[in-house]
Amino acid sequence: MAVADRRSSSPRRLGILGGGQLARMLAESAQRQGLEVCVLAPRRDEPAAIDGVLLVEGALDDPEALSRLAAASDVVTLENEFLNVERLQEALARHPSVALRPASACVTVAQDKLAQKRLFEDVGVATSAYVVLPPDADADDLAALGARFERGYVLKWSRFGYDGRGNFVVADPKAVSAADALSFCRAGQRRGASVYAEAFVDFACEVAMVSTRALDGTQVHFPLVISVQERSVCREVYGPATAFGVDAAVEIEAREVLAKIARRLDYVGTFAVEFFLSRDGRLLANEMAPRVHNTGHYTLFDDEPSQFDLHVQAVTGRPLSAPAVREHFVMRNLLGPFDLPGRTPCRPPTAPPPPGTELYWYHKKDVGPGRKMGHISGRAPTPEAIGRLREALAAYEHRFWHTSLDERPPS
Repeated sequence: MAVADRRSSSPRRLGILGGGQLARMLAESAQRQGLEVCVLAPRRDEPAAIDGVLLVEGALDDPEALSRLAAASDVVTLENEFLNVERLQEALARHPSVALRPASACVTVAQDKLAQKRLFEDVGVATSAYVVLPPDADADDLAALGARFERGYVLKWSRFGYDGRGNFVVADPKAVSAADALSFCRAGQRRGASVYAEAFVDFACEVAMVSTRALDGTQVHFPLVISVQERSVCREVYGPATAFGVDAAVEIEAREVLAKIARRLDYVGTFAVEFFLSRDGRLLANEMAPRVHNTGHYTLFDDEPSQFDLHVQAVTGRPLSAPAVREHFVMRNLLGPFDLPGRTPCRPPTAPPPPGTELYWYHKKDVGPGRKMGHISGRAPTPEAIGRLREALAAYEHRFWHTSLDERPPS
């Protein structure tokens, strides 16, 4: 008797690799759409361990745990790209009817920033200049970088970096500590990463776009947004960017970039690309993420289709909803104070957020410097009103941290 291929029928069980806040929001969306959800997470108290979810407890590179997730799923997707792709493929090979979306080839490219840079070049997408360092890089190589990138550069690990981790900023090549820079290079190489230097970009702002591509190649885009970083961590997002001085032609170009990337990778699901917008108006691709993304969290506001809804639709082979036309919006991350000495217990907010906004708390047990604990989203009728709302959200966060932490470092 023939075994039915679950990939050819309508999937009803979604497996998610990872148990953080992105997995939580994916699981919530999948449940609303009538799907059963299984999550593979390292611990039972992860944010994604919500009611109704089947939790597989284990490491994301544990062959047995991966196989258990696959056995409970029709389709498997992911909340982050830091995966052992080889072990994942081996586990899925034991369950040939289970589809991985996005595919492992997409994850392999996206988890390596050098592979991303080469992808951008291959599809004709502008990106900042870069140089790959040799494994035995020395002070002479740093001197050569200083001569090429006189205005400064950033050393980057090709893998394992996020939220500023895996980066070493060289603002003044003439004053760089060769010992510190080379130590950074060696640390990345010991972990199996290549190291490259990327030229500083004189940018006016950072922008990002989230897009979703379906199995049949249909692709829809959310608006281009402005992304504000604090210590290399996303602090807030507001938009649409065209309402805040970004030319409409830039948004059109960004859509074309995401379409090129998705076609080349035959991508299925939601993904994001972050860009630098240079002061002379050039759009330079910085990084891509093969998953739902922090810069798209504003889409959760109200009941309109979110990036999570569209991702679930795409990976399960359903028709894509059309992203709603949104008025002016802002999303602010609740980040652990950067002056915290380390991890500390944290209570959830008790005070309501500003009127007309929505608070999303990730239910993490403790907070550390720069750790994403939740976010607040809101809308307003004008760009000027968004400016006032940004101030109100910042004030709310300031009050929140001074009432929600069990302890603070001495001032």
